[in-house]
Amino acid sequence: MKKINYFVTEAHSLTNLGIRQFFINFKEFECAGFASTKEETFSKLESLKGNLQLLILDLNLGNESGLDVLKEVKKIIPGLKVLVYSMFTNPGIVSLALEYGADGFVCKDGSEDELIKAAREIINGKLFIHQNLAASLYTYSNLLQSLTKQEQTIFKKIIERKNNFQISEELNLSIRSVENYMSRIYSKLGCRGHEEIISHFG
Repeated sequence: MKKINYFVTEAHSLTNLGIRQFFINFKEFECAGFASTKEETFSKLESLKGNLQLLILDLNLGNESGLDVLKEVKKIIPGLKVLVYSMFTNPGIVSLALEYGADGFVCKDGSEDELIKAAREIINGKLFIHQNLAASLYTYSNLLQSLTKQEQTIFKKIIERKNNFQISEELNLSIRSVENYMSRIYSKLGCRGHEEIISHFG
């Protein structure tokens, strides 16, 4: 049996170890490495490019975002399957992960059986999303349609936990323009600020 080499990026050391210990029970999977930060991940992935099939990725990497890792790894190793394993399951964050190339999304409060099922399915070319997330994703998709294209872009930056200055820098907009867009987004969504948007959608 050909081994499926996987890599774990998870900030919490006990959870990182727990994932690797869990996969020991399944002989077709073999751990090729692990990391707790974005920098460590890419440092180690550099030598594994041609011999890695699966990345199991947390979205909360301390001061860093797993979404940034996801976007970059899909550019560097486009054929690598990425399974997001996260506590963040609001529709905005799930939608962004899928938009950025995630092949599967599993909630950390789900069963262990779901984790191995997801890993096997995405290795076989299928998309895996827990069925409980499907309805909220549909509602979220409809909500996005109420925003203009630029408002959608800025809204997604909020979901990524970017502040006004970061959004201004990344989109080459003035702070005043960003604030004006924010005001319209808040009004359309019935929210009063970043934190409320993240609470509801991210």
